[in-house]
Amino acid sequence: MEKRKDSSIREVISTNQEFYHLLRKDVQDMVSGEKEKMRQRRFVLPLAYPDFRDLFIWFGNYCLSQRNQNISFIIDEDNEPIIEQLYYFVTNNPSFSGDLNKGLMLQGKYRCGKTLIMETYSLLHNYVVRKFGLNQPLLTFIKSVELQHQIISQSVKTFVRRPLIIDEFGRESKTVMDYGNIIRPVSELLSLRSDVGVVTHGTTNFTLATLVSDEFYGGMIGDRLKVMFNFITLNGESRRV
Repeated sequence: MEKRKDSSIREVISTNQEFYHLLRKDVQDMVSGEKEKMRQRRFVLPLAYPDFRDLFIWFGNYCLSQRNQNISFIIDEDNEPIIEQLYYFVTNNPSFSGDLNKGLMLQGKYRCGKTLIMETYSLLHNYVVRKFGLNQPLLTFIKSVELQHQIISQSVKTFVRRPLIIDEFGRESKTVMDYGNIIRPVSELLSLRSDVGVVTHGTTNFTLATLVSDEFYGGMIGDRLKVMFNFITLNGESRRV
């Protein structure tokens, strides 16, 4: 009886065109479902650029005051192109110069304002989510060295799906001794986050060519960095006084 049933199923699979159309519809529905999940996960700010720009200045000033720095956040010819691109990204605008499905890796010289821009964005994002009770996860802004320490003390699984902005990316030690074993905590995390498709943001003083070198993450993780990030360069000299 079981053999006859198996034979009948094989006949349907090999001869019935309806079977093909049924499976094709199912997989199309699954793809549409995953795209809808991606759309729902994406936080889109409903702001015009002048309003976003104005709010960004105020939240930038708030960020500076938290650092106990009595200076003003200034948008100028060096950082405005970056802030415009950030605006296109957070509004899901096709004018964005990169891939809207990848995260942002802001690169540039030491002290040129990368950290301040991304930290300001995280403050703005998290404030809006809390203020309006949105069903969106908060952004975790964390330095790479601290992230590595937390991965070791907790578990890499703690950070696999959490929205992250990794500040000073590449500054952490690439290998760590853990009970006599050599581990690569941040590399492992990047690999896992790439596998599950979680958007990651960051800042770095290093170029992509440096990050993919053997002295840093190497070619395998380097390929994942290309898939995960839009590398955007912030021009200008030190803003610190």
